[in-house]
Amino acid sequence: MKDDFNDSVKELITKYLADEASSEEARVLRDWIAQTPENERQYLAYKKVFELSQQHYARKTEDTHTVDIDQEWSHFMNNVREKETEAKTRSLEKPSYSSWYKLAAAVLLFAVSGWIITRFITAGNDMVYQTASRTMTVKLPDGSQVILNRNSELSYSSSFGDADRTVLLKGEAFFDVTPNPQKPFVIQVNDAQVEVVGTSFNVLAYDSMSEVEVVVQSGVVKLSGRDHKTEVKLKAGDKGIYSRRTQKLRSGVNEDVNFQSWNTQKIVFTENDLRTVVATLNKTYHANISIAADIPASCVVTVTFDKQSLEAVLHVLETTLNLTLRTSGNRIEITAAGC
Repeated sequence: MKDDFNDSVKELITKYLADEASSEEARVLRDWIAQTPENERQYLAYKKVFELSQQHYARKTEDTHTVDIDQEWSHFMNNVREKETEAKTRSLEKPSYSSWYKLAAAVLLFAVSGWIITRFITAGNDMVYQTASRTMTVKLPDGSQVILNRNSELSYSSSFGDADRTVLLKGEAFFDVTPNPQKPFVIQVNDAQVEVVGTSFNVLAYDSMSEVEVVVQSGVVKLSGRDHKTEVKLKAGDKGIYSRRTQKLRSGVNEDVNFQSWNTQKIVFTENDLRTVVATLNKTYHANISIAADIPASCVVTVTFDKQSLEAVLHVLETTLNLTLRTSGNRIEITAAGC
């Protein structure tokens, strides 16, 4: 599929977000997204509009008890005809898509014109940054810098920095916060809260995880639970964990030297067992590697990788440990080891 944002790409994104794309269509779309940063930006813009539109129509349904899908589809088709600027005229027949696909297409057409983005995001009064298959560096109005990991989201109000410095995080990010004792920097994530004045630290808190993890690189960080009645103070080199299930906090020395490998792309292994190595590679590269064999205890790894691709890393491990790998789609299995 070409990099340009043509009608076929828009239709594919619409079907995918409406959960009506086939497995092959989903694969084609993922490949297209991965081709260029611009493709990823276009996809994320549509995804955000799609999510906002779901909220909008949910509220509309509560108010009117019904949404006229056919009317929305008719409006969509009318807009398509109005926006057709090509010299060559082509006919548009009404496809037999499901009701939600019709609504999604209608909503996403407005996104093309910019109407719905302005309408909803302005109404929400928030700045939102999302990532998919790549990381992103965000410069905040106070000078703080945030590096978002893949599949993460950072949002903050347009009033950020006026009365307070509060952001909302979903996923993982590394923060380098500009000091301001009068206005502590607050990160709201899942059921926990992280508060700092000025420091650098990593926050790991995907929605699918049962724990929130904070690792401090410099300065002091305060991690508190949902009720804010209990807290732990973490200094450089410490790790704090909040359990979303038990709502309890614990802290200790961080022993994971690769906690920032997703950001730095530098991985250091010092006599680490193969299972630990696989877990680190999965986190660093968002890979899907598993071990389907009995691995000897003597199978340990001591090596440093610096900004190398997953393929290059696996080749080194395969050669030095005499591994047998089996690949199926994006899944990689270690089926034997000769170490």
